Amino acid sequence: MEALPPYAKQKKGKASLCSCPLSALHAALLIIGIKMTRIFLGSFSLYELFAYFFLYSFLGWCCEVIFATLKTGKFVNRGFLNGPVCPIYGTGVALLLLCLTPLKEYPWAVFFVSVILCSALEFLTGFLLEKIFHKKWWDYSDRKFNIGGFICPEMSLLWGIAAIAVLYGIQPTFAALLGHIPLLAGYIILGICAAAFMIDLVFTLLQISALGKRLKELQKINAALRLGSDALGSALSHATAKSAEKIGEIRQNGSEKLENLKETGAHAIETLRYRNAKRTDVLYDKIEKSRLAKAFPALLPSEKRREKVRKTIQDWQKKQGGNEPAGSTDKTATPEQSKPQDEQGSDSSEKR
Repeated sequence: MEALPPYAKQKKGKASLCSCPLSALHAALLIIGIKMTRIFLGSFSLYELFAYFFLYSFLGWCCEVIFATLKTGKFVNRGFLNGPVCPIYGTGVALLLLCLTPLKEYPWAVFFVSVILCSALEFLTGFLLEKIFHKKWWDYSDRKFNIGGFICPEMSLLWGIAAIAVLYGIQPTFAALLGHIPLLAGYIILGICAAAFMIDLVFTLLQISALGKRLKELQKINAALRLGSDALGSALSHATAKSAEKIGEIRQNGSEKLENLKETGAHAIETLRYRNAKRTDVLYDKIEKSRLAKAFPALLPSEKRREKVRKTIQDWQKKQGGNEPAGSTDKTATPEQSKPQDEQGSDSSEKR
């Protein structure tokens, strides 16, 4: 007989299920759970695989709601079922964990294998859904190099990136959290999820295949089953829309501040150029009037250079209406100030 976990035993140490204080349902869950934890596929037990299936199915549904809100601006329940799950995500991640865990030491291999596996799963799922229900649940026909509208290179690459994020970032965290959940609590939660999933699946399929009065009754049942996911999805969609609005405001404010910063920087550079040009022009005047320039004409600035300096000054004055820059200490040199030093010296000697 399989050894029972400690909480399946009596305080006196007897391991009899008949005398166990747990209910018959709990005992059945324990037996099934023990079997599930001891049957492995690759590196994962059935218990872990089913837990990850439901977890990633829910997260996939959340991603679909967020994506639809960002695209349409309103809540759209994108799930195939009535509950808040997208089984294609749970199935895809479970397959990736089984296939890619042995390749975890080679990220490049994880990326390429995940691109192939996810694309194949997406194509097969989309093809079967269209054949069975005569409806496309997603359509990439407007994307380049798509195949039947079911897959396209952009989404395939996105699946590869997502697989890298799941395997190296998200999955270790979820594995640690799952390890902290007591097995009995895990079995109960998993049993509830499995029962709800099967009920949802059965009623969804019945509604699709039903006609007449039976269809109306099933629609009412499915509408009732959908109330929970609609409420949760509406709240998630509302939060997403609010976040997107705030992000948009932040981006707009950031763009405005960046434009203001660019304008301020450009103005500061123009002001600096003007001041340098004005100083250079005064210096050129002094050089031209000096005796040294007469003795050495090569020291004189070229006419082209002087014209460039004057044009810089004129352009600034046109933009500013002839006003000097704020806080400028530059002053136009007076005729007396602009005289070369040697000429001022000769004037003073004559006065004497």
